[in-house]
Amino acid sequence: MSVCTIKMIKMVSLFAAIWFTSIGYASVLVDDNNTSTPHSSPQSVTGLTLQNIAAQVDLRITSMKILANTIANDTHIQQWVDQGFASDAEALLVKKLGYLVDEYALTSASFADTKSNKYWNHEGYLRVLQPNVDTWYFAYLASGQQDLISVYHDKNKHRVDLYVNYKQPNGYGLSGIATSFDGVLELLKTSSLNQAGEVFIVDAKGVIQLHTDVAITGQQTLAMRYSNAAAKVLLTKHSFNQFESKSQDVQTTQQLMSSFIPSMGWFLVAQINE
Repeated sequence: MSVCTIKMIKMVSLFAAIWFTSIGYASVLVDDNNTSTPHSSPQSVTGLTLQNIAAQVDLRITSMKILANTIANDTHIQQWVDQGFASDAEALLVKKLGYLVDEYALTSASFADTKSNKYWNHEGYLRVLQPNVDTWYFAYLASGQQDLISVYHDKNKHRVDLYVNYKQPNGYGLSGIATSFDGVLELLKTSSLNQAGEVFIVDAKGVIQLHTDVAITGQQTLAMRYSNAAAKVLLTKHSFNQFESKSQDVQTTQQLMSSFIPSMGWFLVAQINE
């Protein structure tokens, strides 16, 4: 890994902090009749808290994407691949992956050659990936997407890991890194938003990917929990969206808010019970 890349990773926190404090936020306020009115950035404690948590998550993902990009585009690794995977040089790849795991407290770092489908991680060579076994990998290749982000709940280890994959647009390098997402889950659990209701993360389709209640993860969507109208608003790529949901007895109101996380293409959602 080059010195410039390491400096870039360490400086991204500063740049992101400056960017989030200087950018003007677009927002949308919507009620149950599905009419919307543009607003300036809400300055309420709740609104700012939501955006601040989203910014922290975005910063973490941005740093991981830089690391994944570095592995896939590493010139030494590419030369090794082009020269036919010389066994005596394989240790260099494993050493680089191991360095990233140790230096950035990752749970895993991997590299795959999409031409041969050979696959390594920080512990060494694993295998040639197979379509009938490694379905995620081949679905990723077929999607044409450059990045793939996913959350995995390891029930055996009682751990939540975030995976970030990157594929070269004009090459055969594909990298993957994983880190514990328990810190983000704890951030959600202890936030004032969770004390006032619920706060969770959904993907671009509105499927809940991270929630303090593990049983809900991957099982519910915004449309299922609320309505299609609410989902449409909350999945708008703005830094602040709001939807007011009233129960049928008109005695209970839920304020639904979301904040877009650009690096993931996902959303932080809060449900505030009133």
